[in-house]
Amino acid sequence: MRDLSDIRMDIDLVDRQIVKLFEERMKLTAQVAEYKIAAKKPVYDKTREEEKLKTLSELTVLEENKAAVRELFTCIMAISRGQQSGFMEKLSLKE
Repeated sequence: MRDLSDIRMDIDLVDRQIVKLFEERMKLTAQVAEYKIAAKKPVYDKTREEEKLKTLSELTVLEENKAAVRELFTCIMAISRGQQSGFMEKLSLKE
């Protein structure tokens, strides 16, 4: 059995990777907002999000992780929408 401190060190490494990837995703959120402004599209696209959640949950190896992955990405998408809305609001104030 592995030592708990070793396991926690591995978790810390994974957490750092998750934070890095999350920040990369949020940078892309700004680009999505710019596109949506130009295309006059709404921030929320229910059909797109549902399709994306289905696809992401199907990527899981373990069946018991499907619901958790769906919940995780539901939160991430909500954060993305909030950032897109804020970004779009800032851009509209500048115009």
